[in-house]
Amino acid sequence: MSKMSQEEDTNSTLFYARNEYYIGNFMGSVNFVLPEQGTAGAELLSYMYLSYLAMDSGRLIASDIKETNNTPLLALRYINEAFEQPNKVEDILNKLTDKVAGEDDETNIWRIATAIVYCYDEQFENALKILHGSTNLESMALSVQCLLRLNRMDLAKQLVAKMQEISDDHTLTQLAQAWVALSSGTESMQDAFHIYQEFCEKYKPTPLLLNGQAVVHLGLERYEEAEAVLREALTKKHNDYDTLINMMVLAHLTGKSQETIQRYWEQLRQFYPKSHFIKDFDKKSDEFDKLCLKYSIEGMA
Repeated sequence: MSKMSQEEDTNSTLFYARNEYYIGNFMGSVNFVLPEQGTAGAELLSYMYLSYLAMDSGRLIASDIKETNNTPLLALRYINEAFEQPNKVEDILNKLTDKVAGEDDETNIWRIATAIVYCYDEQFENALKILHGSTNLESMALSVQCLLRLNRMDLAKQLVAKMQEISDDHTLTQLAQAWVALSSGTESMQDAFHIYQEFCEKYKPTPLLLNGQAVVHLGLERYEEAEAVLREALTKKHNDYDTLINMMVLAHLTGKSQETIQRYWEQLRQFYPKSHFIKDFDKKSDEFDKLCLKYSIEGMA
């Protein structure tokens, strides 16, 4: 998570662990770190633990990183606690922001962790404040995601341009370009497809990269192609969060049966009961039921 440039050692374990994490090959990232776990520094270990988080294996973080840990890895324990105990997010953010203010953290782990928890709590403005001014590509890429969530396409494009000035061919810079292209609409979507396709050919297809391609296909109404890559993504991870959502969207757009759509929905609820998608749906469903009840009562009056 330290400052990255084109001159970084592309033969180092850190480079490979980092890059595998970026493209969504989380087990690959873990496998690069494990042989060096006993002697690895906090920065290298952070990618293993971030990958565990991405694979819903936070229990390994709770087991390995104790509350008494005096390295920046403690920040990753706090992320896991926030994911597992949403009611404690405010207290956890207080701990994290105190550390960001008081620590000289060359690895950037505290800052990234704080921004991740802010994003999890949908406090994107506060995440941007934590990341503001950084020339670290990870911080900048996370800022691009926040800006897109806030519908500030103009600022996202400006930030991607700065990332290109730092390292145009860096994996994160390329991915950030793809995110902006996807959010820009049909005219730019094919640019995103080429980026995801290039990474699939250069490295290996992952659910993250395949879902990027699928979103392009969906946006351009190429439904057969979307289904092909989504089914490939399911072979990589049968219960992948993004894949299940995109399969449900595809089923709706292609007029599949309600039973098919419901099957994907039940898988989402089973595997990701605390996810934003599920919570947002339940909230809207409750609001709809209340409105129906209100107008039903008024109609009877």
